[in-house]
Amino acid sequence: MKSIQISQFTGPFDLLLSLVEQQELNITEIALSQVTEQYLNYLDTIEDHFGEDLADFLLVATRLLLIKSSRLLPQFALVEEDGPKLEDQLHLYRAFVEASKDINTLWESDQKSAFRIEPTRMPEEFLMPENVTLEHLRDFMIQLINRIKQLKPLPQTQIDRAISMKEKIDSIRKMLKNKKKFNFREILSESSNKTDIIVGFLALLELVKQRHVGLSQEGSFGDIIVNRA
Repeated sequence: MKSIQISQFTGPFDLLLSLVEQQELNITEIALSQVTEQYLNYLDTIEDHFGEDLADFLLVATRLLLIKSSRLLPQFALVEEDGPKLEDQLHLYRAFVEASKDINTLWESDQKSAFRIEPTRMPEEFLMPENVTLEHLRDFMIQLINRIKQLKPLPQTQIDRAISMKEKIDSIRKMLKNKKKFNFREILSESSNKTDIIVGFLALLELVKQRHVGLSQEGSFGDIIVNRA
């Protein structure tokens, strides 16, 4: 896999498109799954430097984790909320990027001038209609103001910080020090949202990959038991 040199990005789709293109991949669910870890690593570097923009990066990170978890654990796949697919949105974003490059090329070229027929100039002074007085205008303005509904204040919400992969792996290792085996549900007991659940899945898979834990299951639908390797 190629190493990725990450600089400053204008938004989550800019970062995601750059990761996919640097890996020379097509925009597919498989490609998005492959660059998920690099995307999350970048989030660790910007976490303390972005204000409300960080919410956009976290939203895309959640959708990437859903895609990756559905590919790694299809039996535990979580359904993404209704709306356009992430790969479709990235296709559209790339189309806008390419169009902006074409426009910029035209702007930088010598052929950026255009001519039009100048429209007939109208008098700049305002002429009051004969049957309208200032009192009429005042009354009409009052009626318009009274018809405008007062804006309701927007509800405020708080974005909870998602647990990182490293934090979850450390948590599982701590559990393994206290007991030789435990039910997989214990890993998810402190999860407060979808993202925490998915990170728990991925952290467990990483420990299995490193051969630090083993998994067993009694029957197709039995509980998953995590064993110390």
